[in-house]
Amino acid sequence: MKMKSQFSSAALLLGLALTTNASATTVTTGEFVLDFDEATLLGLSSVVSNTVWLDSIASANKTGAEVRDTPLSDNIPDSFNFKVFGATIATPPVGLAERAPQISTFEYEGDPATGTGIIGLAGMHVINTIVGGISIGDYGLHYDASRIGNAANGSGWYITNYHAFQLQSYDLTNVEVTVIDEDNFSLAGDVALASELASMLGATEGTDVGDFTFTTIASESPEPASYSFNSEILTLPAIQVGNQTYAASFRAVILDSGQYSFELKNIELTAEPNNVDAVLDTDTGLLRIPQVVLVGGNGENNKLYVEMQLIPGHFPSAFILTVTEAITE
Repeated sequence: MKMKSQFSSAALLLGLALTTNASATTVTTGEFVLDFDEATLLGLSSVVSNTVWLDSIASANKTGAEVRDTPLSDNIPDSFNFKVFGATIATPPVGLAERAPQISTFEYEGDPATGTGIIGLAGMHVINTIVGGISIGDYGLHYDASRIGNAANGSGWYITNYHAFQLQSYDLTNVEVTVIDEDNFSLAGDVALASELASMLGATEGTDVGDFTFTTIASESPEPASYSFNSEILTLPAIQVGNQTYAASFRAVILDSGQYSFELKNIELTAEPNNVDAVLDTDTGLLRIPQVVLVGGNGENNKLYVEMQLIPGHFPSAFILTVTEAITE
């Protein structure tokens, strides 16, 4: 569960604003970071063989079938982040087949254990077993005191899958709760298989498959431009296009000509960011990315300077990769 040393600087941290309520606090920002124990998960009786990992941006416009059709990876990422949905969800996957993202309705006063409602978490992944692929995600984080001391040694905090059908997936155990201030808190502990997911995997309820952290305050550090070898997705949180700034993700594609390119998957207008990590020249179609963090690879250099050229008339928009230069520190 340790971060690969060569990629320790590439932790994806979300800069999110705080939302408060004068009487009760409603949780609408933050992030849940799940660190799976790869050896345990791959060693379950169901013989987990491959996996797919899609964060909030990479999964945003995929149907359930498209999630399962994503190329598989033999490796489980050291750290998998789920962004907290706010009180509304204005972008896909709303309306996509099988998908059921959950808005956040969790409210509490003082002690988070008094809370009611759900904390919606964005992201999808696939556990591919000998009996077929199980795609899960569109998660909700809940608290229910009746689960304390259950067969999984639960703390009351648990995660439910809402994708395709409702499934209690993970009980959170050995949980430490930290009240940061009157409007924010954090959790940390272990992740155990809840009864329903354990049954589907042919595993023992309460099997410890990793650990987690959750906070209603995400890091103030901006999310970097990054490329995941596992999902083959390039994520650019802040592209400057004229006077506007967009967040976008791109899928790696090999053109008929053999050229390496990136095809637009998802894009949305964003508020003015703390920094800009890519600039598109609308006159020339040149996209410059000063630094891309490589996640999940095996090379010594994990940061690149990148330039890409817009392909005229291509739909959806796509860029040919023209320049890559290793960044040494």
